[in-house]
Amino acid sequence: MQSLIRGSIFITLTDSKELMMIKHLRPFKRILLACLVWMLIAGMQSSFAQVSESKDQYRQISLEEYNNKVAGGWMGQAIAVLWGQWTEGIWQGEMIPFELNDWYKTKATSESSPEVINWAKSPPVAITYEPEPWGKLKDYIKDFNNWETWTPNEMCDQDDLYLEFMFLYSIRSKGLDVSATEIAEDWLKYLDKKRTWGANKNAYSNFEKGIWPPLSGHPDHSHYGDAIDFQIESDLFGLINPGMPRISNFWCDRVGHIMNYGDGVYAGMAMAAMYGEAFFESDPRKLAEFSLRAIPAECGYAKMVRDVLDLHQKYPDWEDAWRALQPKWAWKDGKLVPGLDVKLNGAYVYMGLLYGGGDFLKSMNISMRCGTDSDCNPSSVAGILGTVLGLDRIPEKWAVLRDLPIDNMSISEIYPASINWDDILEATVEVGKWNILQHGGYIENGILFIPYQSPASPPLEQTSWIAK
Repeated sequence: MQSLIRGSIFITLTDSKELMMIKHLRPFKRILLACLVWMLIAGMQSSFAQVSESKDQYRQISLEEYNNKVAGGWMGQAIAVLWGQWTEGIWQGEMIPFELNDWYKTKATSESSPEVINWAKSPPVAITYEPEPWGKLKDYIKDFNNWETWTPNEMCDQDDLYLEFMFLYSIRSKGLDVSATEIAEDWLKYLDKKRTWGANKNAYSNFEKGIWPPLSGHPDHSHYGDAIDFQIESDLFGLINPGMPRISNFWCDRVGHIMNYGDGVYAGMAMAAMYGEAFFESDPRKLAEFSLRAIPAECGYAKMVRDVLDLHQKYPDWEDAWRALQPKWAWKDGKLVPGLDVKLNGAYVYMGLLYGGGDFLKSMNISMRCGTDSDCNPSSVAGILGTVLGLDRIPEKWAVLRDLPIDNMSISEIYPASINWDDILEATVEVGKWNILQHGGYIENGILFIPYQSPASPPLEQTSWIAK
């Protein structure tokens, strides 16, 4: 009897409004229970035959493998953003002319950096105060005499991660019904404003003025609607929605409008859809095509994805595809904020996925070498591939981060010291299981049964000042 009653009612959802119906349907579980009891009494054999047939409507993943892939997704993000951070923002509109095949840091000797500068973990800051700083930074980083290989001893404090940690904290502490406003209130309580940038910083300022989501990300109150912020923070919503793209879209609609709008939100939906599907699909092109089904076909982000897919078929060499892509998509975003446009940076994520062919390091390198936000973009690529692979298949040289503490300057009100990966992974899996059970899944004999869902795109919204 107990094995027949699992989770809550699963309904086929056609848009985000219908998703809100779920919590209103919970009282009908009593009716469902009564019907199941009657069926059991009427005929045990018939009832169990129906259960056997219903299992065909579920995707299955063991709890052990779910844990493994969640860990792989988190590690992929962390690895690539730490690995690529020295190149971030320096190459705008041009390819980075080298690959990174190991962990690197500056030697920080008087021979390789200006006097009085002796930083071990970043290029000399003094360069940024000189004439033509970007050119000098490029020259500095291109000269590998200035670098040495190393093994990290901690994960750095990166907004690609700690904003997701904030979302995770809010969901775990307040439940699956947490509102966007409650998440925003947690930002004001626990997130250091000095550790926010771009759309996130603008949203934070809006909260302080009493402008709450979704208005906080709306073009009436933000110049960053199409910026990259939510694209690099949406990974969590794929990890807690394995094979559930409609539910991940629901979360992305709720959370993405905290800081973004239009293509900025759709980018997060596309990323979350790929993460969620990566629990069951390993082909990068199929993942890219799948993401298109989760966003409006008419939006700028979808047009960009289709262009990259077409270029991938046309050009065997990613560099040729990059050159063909630039004239159409290499514009400054929205209100002319350089380097932050989510469509251009999103294109570099898809370039890494498609041309990397599933190879972890190759995919990171291609995405990084495309330039612009060259640590965040490979972080998205490696997070998706890490989910495909699982932690146990990520090369040991990179997976070393799993056992290292996470430096924490940004959310010290929640974590007074460094953050332990065990806490993050445990919380993600816990919330993921809540989410699966809430939406019609169940657990039996250590196996997660997840109802099949096909993606459904939300209504189209876009800013009126999209660059031409």
